[in-house]
Amino acid sequence: MDSRRLRRPLPVLLAVAALGLAARLFRLGDRVAHQDEGRVGDWILHYMQTGEWQYNAIIHGPFLPHVNGVVFSHLGPSDVTARLVVAVVGALLPLVALLFRDRLREREVLFTGVFLAINPVFVYYSRFMRNDLLLAAFALAAVGFGLRAVDRDVRYVYPAAAALALAFTTKENALLYPVAWLGALALCVDWRLFRSAVRSEDPLAELRDLAVGTVRPLAAVLHHLVAAFALFAVIFVAFYAPKPDLYVALGDPGQLPGVLSAATVGVWHEFQTWTSSGMHQHSFVAYLGRLGNILVGGAFTLTVLAVLGTLHERYRGDGRDVVAFTAAWGFASVFGYVAITDLMAGWTALHILVALAVPAGVGAARLLDWHDAARDADESVLAAAAIALLVGGLALSGGLAAETSYVTEQSPDNPLVQYAQPSGEMKPVLHDVETISERTDGVDVTFYGGEFYAPNDTKRAYGPDSPGWFARLPLPWYFDSYGANVSSTTTTSDLEDAPPVVITLAQNEEKVGDALPGYWHATYQGYLWDRPLVFYVDYSRYPDLEPPATDS
Repeated sequence: MDSRRLRRPLPVLLAVAALGLAARLFRLGDRVAHQDEGRVGDWILHYMQTGEWQYNAIIHGPFLPHVNGVVFSHLGPSDVTARLVVAVVGALLPLVALLFRDRLREREVLFTGVFLAINPVFVYYSRFMRNDLLLAAFALAAVGFGLRAVDRDVRYVYPAAAALALAFTTKENALLYPVAWLGALALCVDWRLFRSAVRSEDPLAELRDLAVGTVRPLAAVLHHLVAAFALFAVIFVAFYAPKPDLYVALGDPGQLPGVLSAATVGVWHEFQTWTSSGMHQHSFVAYLGRLGNILVGGAFTLTVLAVLGTLHERYRGDGRDVVAFTAAWGFASVFGYVAITDLMAGWTALHILVALAVPAGVGAARLLDWHDAARDADESVLAAAAIALLVGGLALSGGLAAETSYVTEQSPDNPLVQYAQPSGEMKPVLHDVETISERTDGVDVTFYGGEFYAPNDTKRAYGPDSPGWFARLPLPWYFDSYGANVSSTTTTSDLEDAPPVVITLAQNEEKVGDALPGYWHATYQGYLWDRPLVFYVDYSRYPDLEPPATDS
């Protein structure tokens, strides 16, 4: 293998992005919506129906409601269109590695992009309507554009500000990124001072030169920084301002102060209220173990090579700031997220791995360097070992990505699957419910049981005061996108003239089954391995529909 042909990463990463997009779009709608996907998706439908939106921390930032609202308006609501924007951003993420090309060698840029493309965690959550992949991608882009502003042209500070603003429109833990960056910068400064001391130089002189070399350039471009902050503020307010209040205020400037207050002070108050009520204590050791299981099961190659790249750069390499910075950012985030998160899930790893992709790219390049050196020295065994480790590691990542995203995407055995993901093959019966709702006058679906009951199903309410709605997730997303008419009851007598579809918990199966003779029924897990839901469907009314195959 002539590894020296790995030059000019742009065309290679463009091909990687194209293949990554195809992989992310393949069977994008097959998986049943996670309960978080169903919750956010149904809220977006509510926004589209009413035209009213205001920030609610329970569904995180406004990016997906606004952007997916546009997507649904043009392409219609479905699992595919709900996940489409995240899939596209995930496919384009490898191209962000090109922003680091002034600080990394070409093959390091290439491998960084490859890890951002094929790592199982990135692939799985690129096929998931969540904000975490979006936040990680925008934050990495903000860092990349910031480095370009330092290395090339100060005007890169504008896309850096835009990317950071978009990151802040996705999810509340965007606040943690600047904290991690400041900590990583402090470690980089400390490393510079340590290296100067090792070289018998004056660390104080090094610190003074570093301060002067930072402050003077910043003073010269202060007007660009102010303008970039203004751009950040405009994007932030445009997303977070309540709708349609913002549009009204644009025509009536007298209302702008109230809208601006709601988009800033109001957002901060909502965030504080949510965090104070939603956090709970947990075992640091237990959560660290869960995160370790996710990193081993979903990012083994990337994590190992990130350690290799970090150690080599620190002790045998040039001690480049970009490697030290991203390594400190990523490894410190392991302990930071374990300490503060209230729910340890696979998506947490995204915020760690997006930083570690850079030292992992450096580590992969080191393996290739060792292969080249061994081959030139006619050490065929060492050359073969180095290339086998590299190819094997990349193959392992690709294989695990295929396994976790396509084969076991709803399986309890998949370390990336979170508990609120329904398991089982529920999609065929959901497709039939869509067809039935198009043909039925009156009520299409009835939920039976106190957990699902709402006193007035025709009044669509969203939030903690919405009886039955949370318990039904993710099904409201499907039924509302179908335009199905839904009711609920707690008495079997109401099922005497039942609609074509009835849904209940498995604990009610006997009494509901007795009330619905002739109905086909099947059981599916509402959570990953718990809360079985029983669907009853009267297929006798629709001779052209064939009941799905089921073991239940």
